[in-house]
Amino acid sequence: MKMHILTDNRTNKRGFLAEHGLSIYIEHEKANILFDTGQSDVYCRNAAQMDMDFNKTDCIVLSHGHYDHCGGLIHFPKTDRFPKVYVHEFVFAKRYAQNADGKSCREVGIPWSFDDYSFIKNNIVFTRKNLQIAPGVNLCGEIPSTLAFEGVPEGFYTGDDVDKSVDMMKDEQMLIFDTGKGLCIFLGCSHPGVVNCLNYAIKQFPGKKIDTLVAGMHLNSVSPLRLQMTMQAMLDLNIQRIIPLHCTGIFAICEMKRFLGDRCLPLCAGDSLEL
Repeated sequence: MKMHILTDNRTNKRGFLAEHGLSIYIEHEKANILFDTGQSDVYCRNAAQMDMDFNKTDCIVLSHGHYDHCGGLIHFPKTDRFPKVYVHEFVFAKRYAQNADGKSCREVGIPWSFDDYSFIKNNIVFTRKNLQIAPGVNLCGEIPSTLAFEGVPEGFYTGDDVDKSVDMMKDEQMLIFDTGKGLCIFLGCSHPGVVNCLNYAIKQFPGKKIDTLVAGMHLNSVSPLRLQMTMQAMLDLNIQRIIPLHCTGIFAICEMKRFLGDRCLPLCAGDSLEL
């Protein structure tokens, strides 16, 4: 299995673009999967730089309904065989994030309607909890919040302009590969808490260990204690490779590299890795 990072907040290679978003192309013996599409056509432009052929894509997985993970889907090449798009049924809800003033909000949901794009609408597959999309390849959603130190995602809301409620991010789903080395887990933002997500994955695959974690982790503004507890949990789970991306935050990535050493691989857009 090989992964290619098409979109990330950072890049360090000539000719590649970066944006606040995430998109990863995964080549697997059972399925070629595009995991998220960033917020624009950046992933397509970077894919061209990497000589990626989207015609070989078997399916697209959208991790959750935020613009920086789903916005770019409308730019996916209109191939003769447009791939199935796996999304949670709540993904098109109105979504908001609190601004720095602590009072006002901005829209952060999907910036397009699938009713306007028949080639997408006709290939949508709505998911809920767990679904096998290929042998050894699973989607795992509706992740319950069970760890007190991670808690409910802060600053995110759903509803309308008048009546908003806390967004529990029930649409976030993990992409999990069950390999001979253990589980390889892809997470878009880990809104329910990255350790919470990992514990839930282990519960779904009894007796399996986690070999690799590739994830945005929303750790940029968490307390030093929470960051320390998160990294310790990763050590306790004996995860061999941890690839922090996107919303993890540069400070958290640096701390993870310092604390986890060679287990932590701070990759970015334009990088590829054999898994």
